[in-house]
Amino acid sequence: MMSFNSLIIAALVYVTLLFAGAFWADRRAAVGRANFLESPWSCTLSISIYCTAWTFYGAVGYAARSGLEFVTIYLGPTLVMVGWWWILRRLVRIGRAQRITSIADLVSSRFGKSTQLGMIVTVISVMAGTPYIALQLQSVTLSFAVFAQVEGVIWESADFNATAIWVAVGLAVFTILFGTRNLDANERHNGIVMAIAVEAVVKLLALVAVGVFVVWGIAGGVGQMLTRIDASEIVLWDQSGSRWISLIFLSGAAFLCLPRMFQVLVVENTD
Repeated sequence: MMSFNSLIIAALVYVTLLFAGAFWADRRAAVGRANFLESPWSCTLSISIYCTAWTFYGAVGYAARSGLEFVTIYLGPTLVMVGWWWILRRLVRIGRAQRITSIADLVSSRFGKSTQLGMIVTVISVMAGTPYIALQLQSVTLSFAVFAQVEGVIWESADFNATAIWVAVGLAVFTILFGTRNLDANERHNGIVMAIAVEAVVKLLALVAVGVFVVWGIAGGVGQMLTRIDASEIVLWDQSGSRWISLIFLSGAAFLCLPRMFQVLVVENTD
């Protein structure tokens, strides 16, 4: 069992590697030697930013409560990507023509570059994004608290607050160094894209490892896992078709309209 101190060291090493990778990608791009950042692999992996800490915790909790309904979280984005040729490609072209750097720019550009409209969209994005960021910080702090509890340490509210503040500070420093130093409509944030791509590989390996452990290590194999599912009350729940359609639409809209998704799908798109 990993100790809490070992977890802290592993987290710091991981974050340091992300910083180093982002810095290296920025340096390579500055001298015109970062063709790998424009490859389909990098672009595809960067889209995995949709799967945040909230997605992992939320999807698992959702599956425990509502069974297969959790699949709607991913069906929406899947349908959006299937419609790439008609939807996202048009967004990218509009972004290039209008020198768009945010979802607020996109909306205002469709209505005569209205500054007032852009301000309203920005305020709405901030208001909607603040509790979302809070959920991300809560997920990370709860993860640390679980490991601390294994060693018999029960965190107080002050411990949660301190951890959340330090995580927020780290995210802010990363954003400043690799995201907001220069504001140029034609600038590509190669360091951030590189960090997201590396993180995507780590996420994929971690999810596969956890899946293998749960299915074969805990359940005893695929057959036993299916038997457990059949015996669960979840299979008895009635799934509403209208609710499925609504959730698929909302997840697809989130995939397009979340600021981070718009950034990697449109703004950072190089081809």
